[in-house]
Parts: sequence; structure tokens; C-alpha cells
Amino acid sequence: TRHRKMVAGGMRRLAATHGRRAMSTVIPGGRSSVSGVTATVLGSTGMLGRYVVNKLGRVGSQVVVPYRGNEEDSRHLKLMGDLGMIVPMPFHARDFDSIVKTVERSDIVINCIGKQELTMNFNFFGANVETAHNIARACAEAGVPRLIHVSALAADEGSPSEWVRRKAEGEQAVLSHFPGATIVRPSVMFGEEDKFLNLIAKWYQIMGVCPMYGAANNKIRPVYVDDVAEAIRAVVFDPVKDGGVYDLEGPEEYTLRQIVEWVRVQTQREGLASIRTIAPDLTMFLPEGMESYSPHRGGMDVSDFFYRMWPAALPGAPANLGVRGDANMLFNTEWVASGANPGFESFFMKPTSMKGVAPEYLRHYIKGGQFATQESHDGRGTLT
Repeated sequence: TRHRKMVAGGMRRLAATHGRRAMSTVIPGGRSSVSGVTATVLGSTGMLGRYVVNKLGRVGSQVVVPYRGNEEDSRHLKLMGDLGMIVPMPFHARDFDSIVKTVERSDIVINCIGKQELTMNFNFFGANVETAHNIARACAEAGVPRLIHVSALAADEGSPSEWVRRKAEGEQAVLSHFPGATIVRPSVMFGEEDKFLNLIAKWYQIMGVCPMYGAANNKIRPVYVDDVAEAIRAVVFDPVKDGGVYDLEGPEEYTLRQIVEWVRVQTQREGLASIRTIAPDLTMFLPEGMESYSPHRGGMDVSDFFYRMWPAALPGAPANLGVRGDANMLFNTEWVASGANPGFESFFMKPTSMKGVAPEYLRHYIKGGQFATQESHDGRGTLT
């Protein structure tokens, strides 16, 4: 097919460009082929990472999947490639030598690490800046030819969200050691394993309400995780894309409140669940310079304090929407591209609509699941 010929051509070009590291034989085809590429995917057990591993493994790439902790956490990834092509390796983000070992034989390194939860070992700085810095430095010192760093569409050092600020700082840390790195900036991602639409549905299912801070009128263009992984695969097999910054967003723009309402309709919770505004947004009524005193800002601060004090591993505190311990990330941030950087059009891709994919996995939250009586949704749940 045309797609296979394009992939095969990309494989041959890549092997010719980086022959000193690439496998000597290039055999195009499917899962049992040999692409000639060895890639390290850090963050491979996360939501995006597993999709990237699958995209590379299915065309015969050898993929190193570093893991921290138990090897069983990466066991499921072995099925994404032929025998011996998915290689788990232990590492620690603060053990520089272990990072070098995972990247030194690779043609390309893809950093998908971007933890959205505070833990005992890593805060937002540690996971998104320090780790990115160590990986970029290790790649530079090991002589890795290419590096892809996954950041965030809203990355901004002046953002009220600490997590978003750290993503921007992470980009600078990467470029300081690896100036030719490719930066991929996805919007809020949705997919079967997401902590976005699934979390909204869980609030409705368990608590009967979905808590909101302020008007939730910030704009979001949700992007399908598989589309982001496909764009990363395209960069891997097309060295011409190296060094670029790509803003990846979905085809439709919604407010956060519209998305929360749409999930309520898709899970058939009308009349059973409600959207609850925890603290109103009174910004428009406050004098200039006093916007930070709006009740919704204070509500987010209280929420962040609570979630940062409560260990993520302990039950009892249901996760808030967005980054745990940083409500500003979702409730007070615009997730829309500025237009300054190229997007999916650079890969000749048309991003997938949220409405075309999400209902398939949100149906599990309907009372009765797939066996429930299906009511007509004509004219219901439409996002305008």
C-alpha cells in the first residue's frame, strides 16, 4: 500500500542517515519486519508512551523501554513488537549513568515523561524539569543523534499553573543541552486510558456531581492520544522534521464547561448528576489588579493544598480534574494553539474528533453499561 511504501522509504532514509547505530538490514513490512531503527521511549508505561511504543514496534523497530520500580509494570509492552524487539531496562531519573545506558545505543530518544501527580520522590519540578534536563544531557554526552521531547501546548513560564510553568522550563532545560531537539506540544489528551473524560464520568458515577471552579469558560481543543503518537512516529521516520516545535490540538474548540456537560449526556446522567460550582468567578466585579482575590482562585488554592497534603497512593480523596494538586492547569488555562508553530498539517494528518471516539469508552459509565437501554441522543449532547 501507499502507506507501507512511505514508511519503507522513511526507514531506508533513516538507516542511511544514521547507519552507525541503525541495524544493517532494513526489511519493510509489519510487526516482524526490521525498520533499522533503535529507539528509547522514556515514560513508556504512561498514557502516551504506550501508544508510541506500539507505533514503533508494529513496523519492526527495536524499542528500549526504561522502567523504574517493578519490571512487571512494562511487561504488557512486550506484545507490541516481535520477539526481542521490546527491551525493558531499569533506570532512575536521578541516576545519570542508568539514563546513559538506556539511550547510548539508540538512534533516537523520545521523552514522554510528564507526571501529573505529586509523589514522595518527585514534585512537578523533579518530574518535568530535572528529569528532562538529565535525559537531554545524557543524550548529548552519549552522542545520540536525535531527541524528541514531549511538552504541553499551554507551556508558559508566566502561567498561573505550576505544572504548565514547569513544562516550559523543561523545554528550556532540554534545548540548553540538545539544541536540535524536536519539541512536541499536545493539548489535553483524551483516549481510553485518559484522566480527563474518564475522571469527569467517574465523578458523576460515584459522587453524583462534577465539581467546578469558576465559570470554566476557558477554551480547550482536546486531542486524541493516538494522533499524537502517530505524529511522533512521523517525526521518527522523517529526519527533515528534526528541530521543529509542533503544536498538536484537536479539530474542535470547546469550553471546559461544555465538555463536562457533554460527558454528562453521554453517560446518561441527566437528572441523576449535576455540575457543581464550588467557588464562583467574580473577576469581572473586582478592581484591576485584584483578580487573584476572586473566590474561585481561593477555592483552587484550598483544593491544591488539600490534594498536596493527601498522599496520592491512599484512598479516600477522589482525584480532582486535571493535574492533582494544580487546579489552575485545567480550570484557569487556555489549551488552544497560538498559530505560531506548525501542527498536524505538517504530517498531512487530520486530527480525530472527540465526539467520534470518546462515546465508545464512556458507555462503560452508563448505568447498566453496554446492556443498558439505549435512548436516542438526537439533539442531545451537541457541543456548539
